[in-house]
Amino acid sequence: MADSGKDDAVGYKRPPSHTRFRPGHSGNSSGRPKRKPTFRAELLAELAATMPGKDPQRARSKLQALVKTLVDTAIAGDARAQSLLVGALARMGDAEENEAASLTADDQEILDAFMGSEIKDGASNTDAPSSPDGDHAD
Repeated sequence: MADSGKDDAVGYKRPPSHTRFRPGHSGNSSGRPKRKPTFRAELLAELAATMPGKDPQRARSKLQALVKTLVDTAIAGDARAQSLLVGALARMGDAEENEAASLTADDQEILDAFMGSEIKDGASNTDAPSSPDGDHAD
């Protein structure tokens, strides 16, 4: 059998030359498909966009404008706006409380035991009698 050259060798990690990627062409030309944006992501992106205004230095995000309008309407006496605002504030307060109480009972017990031992170790180190001349014996 005649050896026609190293370029035609076929085997492990050497596919036939007619099936190899051509120079300048990607192995996955269409690439990975883009993710479809979620409603939440689209809403947050739209609310983060700035609103065009008469004064460019006073430009603010749409979210800031929405919140300002809600607060102004609630202050003006609109009962529905007041209800929405109070409900949002209550949910924000609940979220802050939940962040602080994220430890389980087991986690809190372990943390308390650790802190208790650390406090005991600290107290025993400070209660150790020192030598009369002020030097510490190490």
